[in-house]
Amino acid sequence: MTHQKNQQDKAKLQRISVNCLSSDYDGTISPIDISRIESRVPLQTRVALRQISNLLPISIITMKDLPFIMPRTPFAQAWSAIGGLEMRINRRVLKKENLEDRLTNIALALNYAKSHLSSPGAEIEEKQDSEGHTVAFCVDWRRAEDPKKVKQEADRVANFCKALKLKLITYGTQPFYDVYPFIPDKGWALQEITNELGVKNGILYMGDSKTDNPAFRAASVSLGVMHDETLLSTLESEYLVKFEDVPYFLHALLLNDLLFNPDFPMIKINPNRRRE
Repeated sequence: MTHQKNQQDKAKLQRISVNCLSSDYDGTISPIDISRIESRVPLQTRVALRQISNLLPISIITMKDLPFIMPRTPFAQAWSAIGGLEMRINRRVLKKENLEDRLTNIALALNYAKSHLSSPGAEIEEKQDSEGHTVAFCVDWRRAEDPKKVKQEADRVANFCKALKLKLITYGTQPFYDVYPFIPDKGWALQEITNELGVKNGILYMGDSKTDNPAFRAASVSLGVMHDETLLSTLESEYLVKFEDVPYFLHALLLNDLLFNPDFPMIKINPNRRRE
């Protein structure tokens, strides 16, 4: 009965012609369990995205910064970096309003983090704008020799950041967090990018975490990407696909003339998403 009901539900879903493909980076089109320096889009996915980019605009919406993300995604025409704090659309660079007013506290928090995270394996990833200013940062202890000790240090840094009214972005029980001057809103970023690109509908968005939920809600088609660290219960995407199946999905989209079809064999309906 469950299988039959799923098939009936799929039959009711609309097939949508995709006019713009937008995606998160880490854990969506690039492996999440890899170091920053080794991070890249796997070959099959990269080839498919390059082919798609010849037919429609591709945008990347990420918590990484532009100097990191642009060389790794040359197939894209637009990027929203650092949670929407800075965007590049073709050659135009746009920044979040009032960003400079918050950078003093970011600098204070960063200096505190550097002086209080002393255990081996603790890492601080600075997120810089295109002018080289640090506008956010990540505290990461995934490679810590003594995770418990580093967690205590990281918690002290987190409390200091909160006292400065900065925004702490956590990812479930993951051993890292981001510090931002504003709460990132990927839904807002997606709308800003598609408006600049002149795309009104047929927007496909792919992501793998709860930070992608605002973009899922703003998209025409929302596709959650599953890997070992995905918290499925937090994803608000309409559909799901395994990370290893992403290149096959992209090739299926190409073969289907960019018409999204929920009957693609690698696509599943998200059972956790609440529907009207």
